[in-house]
Amino acid sequence: MRALLLLSALLATAPAVAEVAPGSAKNIATGLTGAYADNPFAKILAGKLPATKVYEDRTVLAFMNIHPLSTGDLLVIPKGHYRNLIDIPTPVLDHLMHVTQRLAKAQMRALRPDGIFIRQNSGEAAGQTVFHFHMHVTPQWTNVPLAKTSYGQKPEDPHKLAAIAARIHAAMR
Repeated sequence: MRALLLLSALLATAPAVAEVAPGSAKNIATGLTGAYADNPFAKILAGKLPATKVYEDRTVLAFMNIHPLSTGDLLVIPKGHYRNLIDIPTPVLDHLMHVTQRLAKAQMRALRPDGIFIRQNSGEAAGQTVFHFHMHVTPQWTNVPLAKTSYGQKPEDPHKLAAIAARIHAAMR
């Protein structure tokens, strides 16, 4: 009985299956394995979709989340086409994590949050909705709940995102 209660508690905290992002290829593999397919982040990298950039180098791109969970919410992606944590080569992941840490420190200086929520979802069952590896770097404030967002909502105002991106970028050292 005790094991059944523990299993029930674990299942209750597991992420819900999320919707696949609009602009993704039809019939893409959404699990942990499968071929890389067209998706919104690939379109951003190809210049086919706009993004409010915060940081860019030869290996990674960081940009503002158009459906932010909080003020300053951003995404860090590799420029190579990797679906998830299973696919990304270790040297690329190492560099991406270094940049993620730099961005979190910049958010801390620029926005003064009480905490920073960093997450990576691999596979639809774990909440991944864009099948290009990415890290979420989300500032959090005490007693301010994260927004409930969906792809059905209107994206955040680009001018507001640009102003926040400029503050975070200026705080990078």
